[in-house]
Amino acid sequence: MSEAVLLLRRVRERSSEGATGARRKRSRRRRFYPEHRVYRARSSFLDLSEEQVLRRYRLDKAAIAGLCSELGSDLESLTGRSHALPVAVKVTSALTFLASGSFQTATRDTTGISQSAMSNCLAQFLEALQRRAARYITFPVPGPTAGHAEGRFPGVLGLLGSMHVALRAPSENELAYRNARNYHSMNMQVVCDSHGTIINVVAKYPGSCPNAAVLENSALARLLDGARLDGLWLLGDRSYPLKTWLMTPILFPCSPGEEKYNAMHQEALSVLKQTCTLLKMRFRCLDKSSGSLQYTPQKVCQIFLACCILHNIALSRRMPLDLAEGEELVEGSDADPELPVQTPFVQISSEARAVRARIVKRFRESLT
Repeated sequence: MSEAVLLLRRVRERSSEGATGARRKRSRRRRFYPEHRVYRARSSFLDLSEEQVLRRYRLDKAAIAGLCSELGSDLESLTGRSHALPVAVKVTSALTFLASGSFQTATRDTTGISQSAMSNCLAQFLEALQRRAARYITFPVPGPTAGHAEGRFPGVLGLLGSMHVALRAPSENELAYRNARNYHSMNMQVVCDSHGTIINVVAKYPGSCPNAAVLENSALARLLDGARLDGLWLLGDRSYPLKTWLMTPILFPCSPGEEKYNAMHQEALSVLKQTCTLLKMRFRCLDKSSGSLQYTPQKVCQIFLACCILHNIALSRRMPLDLAEGEELVEGSDADPELPVQTPFVQISSEARAVRARIVKRFRESLT
């Protein structure tokens, strides 16, 4: 009988200890806020001059206001607190990070918000912009055959290339992200038009993936393989295979017509290199010289896509690239050297060779 009483006492003691521990855990979860809490001063882009806004955010006031209006439904805080972050603060915080290339710890000083709030702002902004990517990045529907303008490459539908964005070494499958220059990156496929507007982006493959493999597994290749393009094609460097819709340089030109073909091809493709250089100069977070992005591969792809969208917005509004102090724009160069070209070992169809031969013939006839 006494043993039963002792056992009952032990059970009661343990239950009371568990309840006390639960109360302690609940009390630790509560955060103490002072009665007169001091909030950091938040800066507004409306208080800055147009030049200061362009230098800090890479967009003008009208473009930022348009983004706030368009993304407002996704970024508006659902909380009823009086000090919830406004949409404009979230947008400008994300733009500051993308433009400066500094990490969130440094970026928060210019926006007046904490590091955790800065991280949330960036995530919300990237997701909201990604959902609207199709509005700003659209591949053109092939139209009538382009004419052969004197001194220019005929029938150019777009300029195809790649751009590597450095990131920290992922915890899983690390070797797949190590590129030919021995740093970790994502291999981003970019297509732009002759004006530098980005019309197609593939952002999901690791740095070790060859350009030809990225193209082969893209929706763009499937679209163009099934389309009947009469006199229209993309231009790409020799890291891509020659196709009926993709013209690449001639490896060993042996006639004036082939040399002319290569020269015009290189001149046309230089617009893509200038676009990639401008993209890195406008958004320093993409430039390896500013440090690798300290995010997961998925988020790095989101950041790149957002930068491409903002680049198109800036280009459509003809915004100048107003650099901050200490930044320099060197025409025709890139801070990160080009990766070694990996020539694809694929069988070229006779039809693709015939298409290129006809273009070479046109260039040869223009020389006579």
